[in-house]
Amino acid sequence: MAYQLTADVSRFIESIDFPKVSSHTKTFTKSAAFISPTVSNSHSYESAIVSKSSIILLDRETLEKRLGESIAHRFQTTGVIKAYLSREWNSVKVSPNYLIKISDCSPDTLSSSIFARFSIWDSGKLVGDFAEPLRIGHFIDVLFSKTPLTRGVRLDSTQFESKLVDILKQHAGTVPANSNLNGYQLASTIKSNTPIKWNFLSKITLVKKGQIVDVFASGNGIYVTMKGMALENGVAGGNVTIRNLSSDKKFQAKVLNENSVKVHL
Repeated sequence: MAYQLTADVSRFIESIDFPKVSSHTKTFTKSAAFISPTVSNSHSYESAIVSKSSIILLDRETLEKRLGESIAHRFQTTGVIKAYLSREWNSVKVSPNYLIKISDCSPDTLSSSIFARFSIWDSGKLVGDFAEPLRIGHFIDVLFSKTPLTRGVRLDSTQFESKLVDILKQHAGTVPANSNLNGYQLASTIKSNTPIKWNFLSKITLVKKGQIVDVFASGNGIYVTMKGMALENGVAGGNVTIRNLSSDKKFQAKVLNENSVKVHL
């Protein structure tokens, strides 16, 4: 026979204080790797970046640079060609693959002022046709005298220094720095730091009228030497009339140096 006892045990248990729990809760979501994510706009954003970076602005400075390169190619010039627009230019948006084609230049020789007709193409499509007046600069290294030089002085490279100048303006007709001046002399006296122009120079007379020279004749496997008399003055590399002392015949020969000439049979 079972007996059930009941008693009040609360007096044996100390009171317990439970901390208050905030009613605010946070929910965390953990995604599994096999769940396909939603479609984002990252691809569209990347496309926008690529599209934006593939467009450049054909402004005044860029156009002038490209026109200078195109004109240098058209006239097959050495040195650097710089083109300057003479009036306002409205920038054009193009891709990096754009092309500039010059259809006409007036005058058709390189000069300080040119009226150019050109077109701009982008990815095979015509952007527009244009006609612009241009100021042109043609910059090359030319010779300047280091010290004062007197008339009749034979020239060599040690007497000069090179400077980059625009030969279409005040330096027109100046001597390029890479010119060979062997066989030239000054035709007039010049000061130091003077740009050397071709009309300041004259070729040195190597063979003088009445001078007896050695004549070297060759051609068709034949090589002959003889004596001849110069009937006129001759400069280096120039032609001079020679009279054969043996046959008294006259012929043209090329001056080699102060004592000899050459003729081709």
